[in-house]
Amino acid sequence: MFKLVIFDLDGTLFDSAGAIMESLNATFAGIGLGPYEWDRDVSPFFGRPFALWAEHFLREGGKYSRENARKVTRKMFDNYAVIGPKRAKLNPGAIETLEGLKRKGVKLAVATNMVRKDMEIFLSRFAIGGFFDTACSVSDVAKGKPDPEELDCILGKIKKINVKKSEILMVGDSATDQEFARNSGIPVALLNASWNKGLEPDYRIRNLREVLGIV
Repeated sequence: MFKLVIFDLDGTLFDSAGAIMESLNATFAGIGLGPYEWDRDVSPFFGRPFALWAEHFLREGGKYSRENARKVTRKMFDNYAVIGPKRAKLNPGAIETLEGLKRKGVKLAVATNMVRKDMEIFLSRFAIGGFFDTACSVSDVAKGKPDPEELDCILGKIKKINVKKSEILMVGDSATDQEFARNSGIPVALLNASWNKGLEPDYRIRNLREVLGIV
């Protein structure tokens, strides 16, 4: 049914909420803001580029400027590059799912709003980079998810693939992933999480292994 499966990273392949909270609070503590809480402050932004988080919390704290937003965004990425690989962990079923899809001959890709440096650190740290035929990050496009550019990036990098959009599945966990899929014209499966209860994806899964049955 599906010839190409695209995976989000944070919240989908990785359980990274704790690492993101630690990175976020470490960043904003340095300028006298926070601490922030997951449900109250952060979950609505989960999946969005860090630049949007920085702008929102700086405006909320009365410290917004373009220069401050650039500095805070860079600091958040730097903190996450250190904290994330230590605190995050693979979600249950991640390896089995990737292995099973490869056995089926399905092409695999990553679409993430991480910067490329952080993406490569995570893929290497958890030894899963070899499963993917290609990966596109927010660094590789003018606009990250939910804009469809990352799909164009992926299709442009995968060689010898003739695939219809109906044969591409996006696997994610956030509103951003669902919007990306809708904007790209492809089906989406969302991994159950507290921050996506109100969404209506094409498929809802409780464990990543369920992707094997969908494909």
